[in-house]
This record gives sequence, C-alpha cells and structure tokens, in this order.
Amino acid sequence: MDTIIAENIVRLHGTGRGIEGMSLSVGAGQCLGILGANGSGKTTLTRLVAGLDRADRGRLFVLGGPAYPRARQLRHRCGVALDTPAHWDSLSGRQNLWFFARQYGLTGSALSRRVDELLCQADLTAQADDPVAAYSFGMRRKLSIIEALPHDPDLLILDEPSANVDEAFLERLVQWVRQRCECGKTTWVADNDADWISRTATHAILLSNGRILAEGEVPELMASIGARNRIDILLEQSGFGSRPKIDGVEAFHCDRNRITAELRGSPETPVELVRWITSRGGRVRSMEVRSMTLYEALMRRTTQQENKQ
Repeated sequence: MDTIIAENIVRLHGTGRGIEGMSLSVGAGQCLGILGANGSGKTTLTRLVAGLDRADRGRLFVLGGPAYPRARQLRHRCGVALDTPAHWDSLSGRQNLWFFARQYGLTGSALSRRVDELLCQADLTAQADDPVAAYSFGMRRKLSIIEALPHDPDLLILDEPSANVDEAFLERLVQWVRQRCECGKTTWVADNDADWISRTATHAILLSNGRILAEGEVPELMASIGARNRIDILLEQSGFGSRPKIDGVEAFHCDRNRITAELRGSPETPVELVRWITSRGGRVRSMEVRSMTLYEALMRRTTQQENKQ
C-alpha cells in the first residue's frame, strides 16, 4: 500500500509555480530522498505532504486520506521536523520534548522513558534541563528531529535534517530510518546532502523548478555510475576545448581554465589526463578526484533521458 500518492499536484506562488504538475508515490517501508538546489521546490513539496499547505490543483493523499485538511487520527500517525524549529526558548529541552510526546498520546512512565531515551540518543542528556535559548543551532536541530519521533510514526517527514548536525547523530538517524523501513514504516527526507541521502534513502528524486527531473531506486542509481569518479582540474591558462582520446575519460567539459570530466576504469586515468594536458603546454594549478554522488547519478539519468527524446 502506498503511504503517499500525488496526482498532478500544482502549488502556486506569487512569483510563479512552486510545484508544477507533479505525480509520485511512496510505498510503505520506503524512504524517499528529495534532492535539488535551493528554490527547486523541496520545501514547498514537503509542506504539502506534511499537510501544512494545500495544493492549488491535483490530488494528494497521505496514509489513505487527504493531505489537507488532515484528519486528527492521521496527524497522530505522522512525525514532522521542518527546517525551522518550533520550540519554546524559555523551556528546557526536556520540557519541549515532553510536550510533543504528550501531544502524540504518550503518558506516565512510558512517556518519561521515551523522553529520556531520545535525549540520550541525541546526546542532549547533559543539557536536557537547560533552557533551549542556551542551545546551539545544532542542538536545536537535533531536538526538532527527536520531537518528531516519540510515537514511532508511520510517516516521518524531515526537511534538511543534516544541516549543522554532528556526524554521530546523522549516522544514528541513518540507522533509525533503516530500522523503520524494515518495520514497514515510511520516511520522507528533503536534503541537500547527496552522500547522506545515498546512505539513508531507498528511493530518490531530483527536483528542478518544481518538476521531477529524474527518479529511481538508490542502489540502482548508484550502480549506474559504477566505479566512475569525477575530476576537477584548475589550469593556469585557458584553451583546452577538445576532448582527449583517452580510454576511461567521459563527459569531458572545459570552461575557460576549468576542466571537469567523468572517469571510469583504471586509477591511472587521472594521470593520463594530466599528461595529456601538460603535453599541450597546460599547467595544472590544482586537481581533485572524488567518487560521483547520488546527485550526479540523477543528473546523469536526466541527460540520458533527454538524449533518448
């Protein structure tokens, strides 16, 4: 059964369309990662799924009912942590978390145990009784995320969870999401960190200007780029527009004094490319070789789809 179903939804903004005729579905036990540049529509779409805004056209269903207005019993099956925290600064972290857990129906000793457990997992136990006003941005961010978790929701919605959060907590969040998937629960994650999304999500979409550019299952998307790397070279001078005839060099692009290319195969390929540049009088100022990301895998799929049309 699909937890989220969107059918040709449109969301209008004063300056244009925030979401442009989008359709998608997210099944039980899946984690959908939403990637895209700032202004691509990630937060707009997330707010629609969270039931905070209404789509101007189209149909959007969450947990079997309309996303907006969302019935009370469906709201209690969701957990939402947006990029803007909703805390009472004068209250402590424990008091804020207690309030949210109470709203989700926890009471008595179960409530106290769950609050203590989540504070511990977020490494906030030592600061639990300090006012939130004294928290750093990262601490506030972690508090926002665990405030969405007390009732182990059927649908967890996270907007930019990786922003300013320590790596230990992010790794813990990866494990939580994987456990949720194994239990048949659904997670929606909008974020700019493609590497973290690739470790967390089962499926991913790439947004641009309110549209889906590419989508797919994360393992299949990562397999599509195989052992490819990306190389970025900064030259002392301009003028290397022709593509080198070197095995393993793909998608070569030169913009003034900057070269980018996809590399596959032998680890000697970057060396051969630099030799090719220097043999033509080029002088390399800097060079970086790195593994390709999920974002680049999605962009690659977009290019392949465009070439087929």
